[in-house]
Amino acid sequence: MKCLLSVILLSLGTTWAAKIYRLCAPDDISDSECSLLAKGDSPVLCERVTDRTECAIKIAKGRAHFGVFNAEELLLAYHFYPDEIKPIAQLRHRERRNREYDFQSVVVVPESFNSNEGLAGLKNGGLCHPGFSKSQNWNDYILKFFERKAWSHQCNGDVSVAENEAINLKNFFGRACRPGKWVEDPAEDKRLKQKYPQLCELCDNNHDCAYYNNDHHGHMGALECLVSGRGKAAYVAYDYAYQYFGVNLTGPEPRVTKPGFQFLCPNGSLKPLTVSEPCAWIGQPWSAVAVKKDRSSELVSSLKTWLASPFVPDSWKDTLNKILKKEGEISNYTEDQTLSTYLATGREINLPEKPCGNTIRWCTISPQETGKCRWVAKEALLLGIEPKFTCVETNSTFDCLRTISKNLADIITIDSNYGYLARTIFNLTTLLYVEPMKTMNSAIIAVVKNSQSPKFGSFKSLKGKTACFPEYGGIAWLSLINVARNQKIIPDTCDYPQALAGLFSGACTPGINDTDHSDVTTKVEVVQQLCSSCPLQADNSTCSASPDNTFYGDEGVLDCLDGPGDIGFVEIKNVGGELRAGKIRPDDYRVLCKNGSLAVNTGFNIDSNCALSVTIDSEVLGRSSNRAVENMDTTIALLNLEAWLGYTSRARRTIRIYDSFTGYRDLLFKETTVALRPKDSDVESVVAYKELFENFESCRNSGVGIISNTLTTVGGVIIAIIMLTQ
Repeated sequence: MKCLLSVILLSLGTTWAAKIYRLCAPDDISDSECSLLAKGDSPVLCERVTDRTECAIKIAKGRAHFGVFNAEELLLAYHFYPDEIKPIAQLRHRERRNREYDFQSVVVVPESFNSNEGLAGLKNGGLCHPGFSKSQNWNDYILKFFERKAWSHQCNGDVSVAENEAINLKNFFGRACRPGKWVEDPAEDKRLKQKYPQLCELCDNNHDCAYYNNDHHGHMGALECLVSGRGKAAYVAYDYAYQYFGVNLTGPEPRVTKPGFQFLCPNGSLKPLTVSEPCAWIGQPWSAVAVKKDRSSELVSSLKTWLASPFVPDSWKDTLNKILKKEGEISNYTEDQTLSTYLATGREINLPEKPCGNTIRWCTISPQETGKCRWVAKEALLLGIEPKFTCVETNSTFDCLRTISKNLADIITIDSNYGYLARTIFNLTTLLYVEPMKTMNSAIIAVVKNSQSPKFGSFKSLKGKTACFPEYGGIAWLSLINVARNQKIIPDTCDYPQALAGLFSGACTPGINDTDHSDVTTKVEVVQQLCSSCPLQADNSTCSASPDNTFYGDEGVLDCLDGPGDIGFVEIKNVGGELRAGKIRPDDYRVLCKNGSLAVNTGFNIDSNCALSVTIDSEVLGRSSNRAVENMDTTIALLNLEAWLGYTSRARRTIRIYDSFTGYRDLLFKETTVALRPKDSDVESVVAYKELFENFESCRNSGVGIISNTLTTVGGVIIAIIMLTQ
């Protein structure tokens, strides 16, 4: 009987579950809309997602049932789930419901153009391009589609991908007007335009590489460039060409108000402007409602019922209708169309590999990070960003640093805590700085127990004291060295461990003897002194940069101050959890400020002038040994990624590169990231971070530092041998 009852209950539960449909709800669907959607007998509930990429993943895995996607989002989903997700209804703009596509890109040429020549007839004819703008629906793949089909790819390995592109354009079209940013790095964009002025020569304002008429993202300016005779081809959106030339398809005879021009087709043929459907280079499908494949039939039937008007105001059906109408009016239902057939009617869906530039290998440290990397890499390709990205998975940050140094990967975003070690041990360098929210900058402080504060009247008081560091080579360690050098309490040297060993009578510096952290040339007696205050670990070792060492990390520094330590150096935000949990009492501590005075009040609440440093909390690294052109390619590709997928993007972001991914945080970049900054950035926290490495960089550039330590050790051995042989 119990078994029968269990079967009945299970059956009822399954039936009930089958009646609930989860609609993906990114942040453009409000909480109040989700509440209204769940009213009464509604079978539709919101399933919160970060973006449409997470929606596609949830639909494919059965954790959501349907969502609204534009064509670019569907194209990305297709490359991961070609069979699991199906479009079931088009969403067309209410004023353009009769159009087959959301937009079409066309090439317009004069009627005098010789069709027998095909695309070769455009050689040295001049290109009128609408320009590059992140506020329109056209990404770089679409904006560059025609020109990349027209010229042959000639790759010069001595110049960047962007410069190769400029060379190829100049060699084929001769002249052009190509407004907007060619690359996202301002200095490089300026350099390219100065070096290849021919590509701005057809502009109204060739000095600024701009049209006077910027209506519709420069499309009208491009058409004026063509009509004025400056260029032989204009690559524009069909709707703007239709409007500009005054195409009228009604009446006994189709006509135009500005005659003398025609469409150039991808196969080299020509068509009049008065055709009802142009020969488009790209036809962008409309947005669509997409569902999990096995729910397509029932959801088509349900949507037809749910969206049948009239609607009771603020009912769940009314709310669902309004949510879908944000994207457009449902025009066509289908149960059988696949993603590939839906997308391929107007554009390529399997993109060819790009021929110029070395692949950028992104190093990851977990399966979750690799998963996000793969989606970002594919989206970069679909956006037209070059060179292409691939992903190389390792087990840890230090594994990545080692892998990059061995030329098995190329880039990683690291916590600024590892900036010094990445430079000294692995010979890496900054490609881009990562600016966080201001409240999440790395603020380093020197802290003492309040009961011991009378011992500290200035930074000179550090002499002979015992110090506690979170980690050898970390941002706290480097911040102290920077202040100590400026205050002349340690010598102006390149041998940092030796300098601190001369300042403190003892210390706990976790990691100084670890393989991933240590400089093999550091003297044994220096290591012993800087580890002398660390506790004995369970395996009878000491001073490791691991949880086995109870003094490791910022929280470990506070434990160290309860023991042998006189002064500790911590990153404020990393002890916030201890404060909030009540594990430590703020009144038990006092901060020693950068100017050598004690903070007026106890606790950790100090201003930036008191902190030893206030810097960014992460950076993007690559190899120091790379050629400049390789680093330029990587820098531009990453800045382009940010332009389309970061916070500055005005377009809807298919994947949010700085946000969480499938519930996991801080993948590829920290979630605190707001922007990527080039190496010449003057952002205050970036400048402060760069200043920490000024002495180190001068040591490295002069060949001192690690090498000098090695020579000192070798020299000592040689002297000892000479003395023994006398």
